[in-house]
Amino acid sequence: MNHGQIGFALAMVLAGMAAPASAQPAGTFVNPIFPGGGQDPSILRWAGAYYLVQSRGGAIRVFRSPTLTGFGETEGVRIWWDRKDGSRLNQLWAPELVALDGKFYIYFAAATDGHRSRRMYALEADSPTGPYRFKGKVADRSDRWAIDGSVLEQRGKRYFVWSGWAGSEPDQGQNLYIAAMRNPWTIAGERRLLSQPDQAWEKIGREPINEGPEALHHDGRLFLVYSASHSMTDDYCLGMLTYQGKGDPLDARAWTKSSGCVFSKNLAGGVFGPGHNTLVLSPDGRETWNVYHADAVSGCGWRCRTIRMQKVTWRKDGTPDFGVPVPIGTPVPVPSQVP
Repeated sequence: MNHGQIGFALAMVLAGMAAPASAQPAGTFVNPIFPGGGQDPSILRWAGAYYLVQSRGGAIRVFRSPTLTGFGETEGVRIWWDRKDGSRLNQLWAPELVALDGKFYIYFAAATDGHRSRRMYALEADSPTGPYRFKGKVADRSDRWAIDGSVLEQRGKRYFVWSGWAGSEPDQGQNLYIAAMRNPWTIAGERRLLSQPDQAWEKIGREPINEGPEALHHDGRLFLVYSASHSMTDDYCLGMLTYQGKGDPLDARAWTKSSGCVFSKNLAGGVFGPGHNTLVLSPDGRETWNVYHADAVSGCGWRCRTIRMQKVTWRKDGTPDFGVPVPIGTPVPVPSQVP
């Protein structure tokens, strides 16, 4: 598809996004859930509201909504940007919002001197919308290239999980690493290799990639959902590691990798490159929702990404079923509400 075709197709997508809500059946919503495009969603459910964090226009913004489908009606609060305060960070990527120990933390990747200088950093606040304090770099002793940091908790212990390079160059692709945490902004000990893109479905695009790890707890089981292959491709997808229930979470042998993508493109429905997700409960806490970004235009890469969501169901064996990505404009039942 050439640039003219992509531009026309994207215009049609945006026109569809602007369709009036009155055309939807009652009790439903349509994707995308966030206007104007978006990527790498992170949503925190807290005190009866939802908080979405995004990197936009060189700044990190937090959007508050009483529902998962109401972000189009909110204005974001700009909570961090490149300032002359000693941090000197730019190219802010994939912020992740979490609540830990009575505080709120945003982990994000940023560069100081070009792409190879990209590392993880942490902000702290007393409220999801700030003001935020800069806590510094989140890194182990190797201090290698790092993005997409998130927190995993298991049996009272806390771990930091992220995507990084084995060395100083991207020639080996991006792996998933894990390390114990001393506190919400400090890693304790060395990083441990958790997963590397060693399967064909993880190697599509410029480099083989594992990134965007997100923990998923359900009925006493632990899963780590991640994104595989290059995010510029139609074949970007979700993979999954399953914790076996015993053994050290720092040990890759305690985890089993899925045999293929657990959530991938829908050619018939016009959904391409679905990935980099966040997992959040419905208002009544009974449903798990997968919030992710995807393209509606094949070959459009980063330019056409929008944020969508759909419900996760559960198989009899206790594993999640992410289903097939639904096309933009398809009515989807709203998340279950508090009675």
